[in-house]
Amino acid sequence: MAATIDILEKRVGNLENLVFGSSDKDVEYPKLSTQDIPSLICVESLHNVHSKMMVSVAGHKSIAESFSKLGQIQNYLDPEYADELTITQPAKLEMILAEEDLIKQTASSMEMLKNLEDVISSEHIKGTPFFSSAASSHQKMQALSQVHLKQQDEAARLTENVSKLLSSYNSIITLLSKQFVLWDKLVTELEVKAKPVKKIE
Repeated sequence: MAATIDILEKRVGNLENLVFGSSDKDVEYPKLSTQDIPSLICVESLHNVHSKMMVSVAGHKSIAESFSKLGQIQNYLDPEYADELTITQPAKLEMILAEEDLIKQTASSMEMLKNLEDVISSEHIKGTPFFSSAASSHQKMQALSQVHLKQQDEAARLTENVSKLLSSYNSIITLLSKQFVLWDKLVTELEVKAKPVKKIE
């Protein structure tokens, strides 16, 4: 590998000598500015950040050790890695067997969806203006979902208001019924008192 790199460097040096001759190649072929190539901006920025990080980490062993163990930390943060440490193979097998019905149902649904793929992707549906563009249809479906949610909220408020009105109506009818009963009783008593008493001869 080192020999290959040396050969390449030698060939590049020979090409430079052929192109520039005895002139200073740095003057004839200056370094490109980062403004000329946008990708160099990112590279130089990353290099500067890396250099600053290395300078700031120098002398702090704990930070340097943390950087060296980033791979292990990422593994520990991965839920799958935690499952591998805590869940044994027999336990995984039991979990899969416990979800056997759900897995079969999902597989059946996926198979049905695959069979309907030709229908969903048919030219008739693609030619429909609503589905002519995936992005457009997604936006329209989002707008439709928002309208649906808004209507659900309005329906819930309307149901609550109707329930309150019915409750008030029932209370008023109950009070009126009691009042009518009271008035009927009072009228009956007055009628009884108003009747003339027959004299016994």
